[in-house]
Amino acid sequence: MNDWGSDGWAVHPGRGQRVDTGPHWLEVLVRGADVDGAMGVFVFTHDRILENPPHAHLNFMKVLYVLEGEYEFRVGQATFSGSPGTVVVIPRASQHAFTTATGGRILFVCCPAGNEEMFLEMGRLAPHATDERLAEVARRFAMVPLAGDAYAWRPPASAE
Repeated sequence: MNDWGSDGWAVHPGRGQRVDTGPHWLEVLVRGADVDGAMGVFVFTHDRILENPPHAHLNFMKVLYVLEGEYEFRVGQATFSGSPGTVVVIPRASQHAFTTATGGRILFVCCPAGNEEMFLEMGRLAPHATDERLAEVARRFAMVPLAGDAYAWRPPASAE
């Protein structure tokens, strides 16, 4: 190491680790393993998502930055819209969901790391992923659904 400290690096577009999750895909840009577990960073590219099951992550918080598209978010009891340039903060253990009638792209940063590793594992299961295997991955990464009956969140009709 020199007077400047440790060397950093750049991840250029399309050079991250791609994970296909059906009609959506993500590109992992920074893995926790590369930064002492401090954070994970990925870009999620979505087709339209008209409903989404609420869930929480017990081991990390997330910060989302909308790159493209129009989104509706619910975090805890708060609901709001987001378009390019919007930043959304999801505290650790807060139930959250989002929808997009347009499709789009969101930059996700999770602190500490974890969300990116969960998606990498889910991607390795594809195309033979079963609900049971996906549930096991979710359990190991402390992702929990909203208590009570499972349901998908939809934004209010005025937001669609």
